[in-house]
Amino acid sequence: MRRIAMPVLPSLLLIPLALSLVSAPAGADWVAYQQNAETEELFESALVSREKSLIKVWTLTNYRLPITSLEGQALRSEKSLVTIDCATGKLGAEKVTKHADPNGQGTLVSTMETSLRMTSVRPDSADALLMHKLCR
Repeated sequence: MRRIAMPVLPSLLLIPLALSLVSAPAGADWVAYQQNAETEELFESALVSREKSLIKVWTLTNYRLPITSLEGQALRSEKSLVTIDCATGKLGAEKVTKHADPNGQGTLVSTMETSLRMTSVRPDSADALLMHKLCR
């Protein structure tokens, strides 16, 4: 049997590609709009709806390190169904799911549904960055 020596270089080139796939949320097209030392925040490119100045969209927050939920469980990500009112500069979430793993994966830690309450967005916040991207 003859063995063929495979060069190491091509396999080393695959490492960055593999790492980039690990951080990509599965099942949706997500767009990053904010990153810092603690979090990465994304929105789903396929909006749920857009009617006049109201936009409904799913957002995803990945925590670089696990945080503890109110229930005392470790979580690494949250997905939120968010409504943005571009005309008034307000935003509200009506559904939030918290997950044990990044990208809304893993064990479901908790879920919350509430009636929509819109609040003003702080100019220097991640929500302001999201509004700037979507309210054009």
